[in-house]
Amino acid sequence: MSMSKTRRNRASNLWTLIGAAAILVYSLGPFIWLFIASITPELKADFLRPQTYDRQITYFPSNPTIQNYFDLFQNVPFATYLRNSTIISTGNMLLSLTVACLGAYAFVRFRFAGRNSLLVSMLVAYTIPSVVLLVPLLVIFRSYGLNNTHLGMILAESTASAPFVLLLMINYFSTLPREIEEAAQVDGCGRLKILWRIVLPLSLPGLVAGGLLAFIMSWNNFLFAFLLTSTSEVKTLPILMRQFAQGEPNVWGVSAAGAMLSALPVAIIFVVFQRMLMNGLAAGAVKG
Repeated sequence: MSMSKTRRNRASNLWTLIGAAAILVYSLGPFIWLFIASITPELKADFLRPQTYDRQITYFPSNPTIQNYFDLFQNVPFATYLRNSTIISTGNMLLSLTVACLGAYAFVRFRFAGRNSLLVSMLVAYTIPSVVLLVPLLVIFRSYGLNNTHLGMILAESTASAPFVLLLMINYFSTLPREIEEAAQVDGCGRLKILWRIVLPLSLPGLVAGGLLAFIMSWNNFLFAFLLTSTSEVKTLPILMRQFAQGEPNVWGVSAAGAMLSALPVAIIFVVFQRMLMNGLAAGAVKG
């Protein structure tokens, strides 16, 4: 009886392992292909031919090289686009966290007229597609001279990420005990000091989760960068990836190198902060 059960458990574990391996291969397959393409030497004629779709597919290059990465920085303004994405994504993350923390603390710890209506409006704002906001944003930004600026892009990106981070932080702040804050109030601490010295340190996993999600949302957003920017001084990496997809430049290796470097920062951030990200999202979902 026990041997039969042990065999069933082994078979179940084996199928689970096979399924997990299949999902892993399916998920990592495109990245592996991109990496192989990025280290495959380019044919000199590729820079002159109108298209390179007749290029033979190889599973691994016989002479791997990193020249494509050097060509990416030398022949394409990749560094400028990378700088713009970093500035806009970081600015959006900081702005979203600032607005979300102040708003979430007010919603959780204060009772005021219109509180429920504001919460509903925040939820509705999160569900509105970004494309609906384009015309109002274009009109407002044109009036204030924010078109084709980093500040304008940060403000536009925050319209999509700030409501989500706010709802996440409301759920997270709701799990924190009031007793610690009440003790601090007895010692003479004000609300902002309590938020800065007590609530935010206790909410570090939630802050990391909200900040990373805001950063990733901005890093991958194509719509605002496409419609609110007009020069390479402000355009972000998704715009460059679109140019690669259209065949500009017309080389496989350089395009693959650009895609790899565009995905690398987000992948590194996720791997480094994976535990805190998961803990923050799980804790924020405990109580609403």
